[in-house]
Amino acid sequence: MKLLRHHGFSLIELLIAIFILGIGIISIAALFPAGIAQQQKSTDDLIGSIVARNALTIIRSKVEQEDFGDPRDFVGDDSLPHGNIWSWNVCGANFGQNQDLNINPYETICGDWMWRRPAIIRDNVPEVGLRGAIDIFGSANFTHVMAERWPTGIESPFAFAPPGMPYSKARYPDYEDPTDDDSIPDALSPPVIRILAGERQYPMWEGNDPNERPKGQYYWDCMFRRYQGRILVAIFVYRVIDPSTDSAYTIDTNGIFFPSQPYSADLTALSTGSWPDGDDADGVELDGSQGDDPSAPEYQWQLPGQWLVDQNGIVHKVQRGRRRDNDPSVRLAATPTGVPLFSSIGNSDIAGVNANWWDKENVSFSDAQIQGFGVVTDIWYIPTEDSKGRTIVPVYATVEDL
Repeated sequence: MKLLRHHGFSLIELLIAIFILGIGIISIAALFPAGIAQQQKSTDDLIGSIVARNALTIIRSKVEQEDFGDPRDFVGDDSLPHGNIWSWNVCGANFGQNQDLNINPYETICGDWMWRRPAIIRDNVPEVGLRGAIDIFGSANFTHVMAERWPTGIESPFAFAPPGMPYSKARYPDYEDPTDDDSIPDALSPPVIRILAGERQYPMWEGNDPNERPKGQYYWDCMFRRYQGRILVAIFVYRVIDPSTDSAYTIDTNGIFFPSQPYSADLTALSTGSWPDGDDADGVELDGSQGDDPSAPEYQWQLPGQWLVDQNGIVHKVQRGRRRDNDPSVRLAATPTGVPLFSSIGNSDIAGVNANWWDKENVSFSDAQIQGFGVVTDIWYIPTEDSKGRTIVPVYATVEDL
């Protein structure tokens, strides 16, 4: 009788099998992070526009076109140090030539003003439920948190601290001093229109105790501008990644009077420079951006997938972005476009002057300087990190009529 001998696997065969199995497991495991990231991106693409639409609904429920006004209504009273905080002097801007003050040399109309962020109520106010709220017409230098804009018996603080953006004086006339004391000027009376911090998250939360406020999946901020006499609203939606806490995200209000976002960037002062209107229908590469540090706040608009709003109210998206210094130049998803060009300025016969820019501190530019600007000179965006080091992921941006 012949005995059968059974041979097992050798150690070498076993190690080879484990090695092959390990390669397969690693390959499969590598798909999970990519799948999770893609799933999150798909969710952001779907929910981002919904959050923005909800935000617009909230804003429209609190304020309307008729609440905003013309900055020229605030000019002429020496007691109100408004200066050019709303760019009202755009109506009298000149380009080295004699301009009639009633002629606006921009592709807009007199009385328009550039993007303005609302004021923010800081965390040191006694009204706990108001902390972190935005005050649409609040002062850039003073956010009053009382039910009335002025304390009884004294002049309004807004006599010396202009509101954050022009409001309608026809709808909200100046407060007249009842004592008829000529030494006390009539005070401004801007409307009190606020959006609470819990209303600027998704899902929305209503309550008075910030400590009970749950963490939102998405958050949003906004800014306003007047163009062609109409009020436009820009809404930025973003996520916040903060592994250190499960509490709601709160914007840092330490020492600031505006929400810390969106940020703004003057491209003409950066190495990238203003953006031209390219011939590439699929987008445009921004030469010069490859020399920037994308981790610096002024260059965080270069993040892949970033959403940007320019001075003309047009939304841009970064198709190929930059995360490291050695990454190639930024590429936009679509070619930038600007407002129509002028046929001439003043007495000049120069055709097609590119005036896709807005009045900065110095509005007296020569024709040659004007032609040197691109169609996008200023952008607003959500940074990739806030003042406390928390990671922020821009999700969506839109510009709509109020």
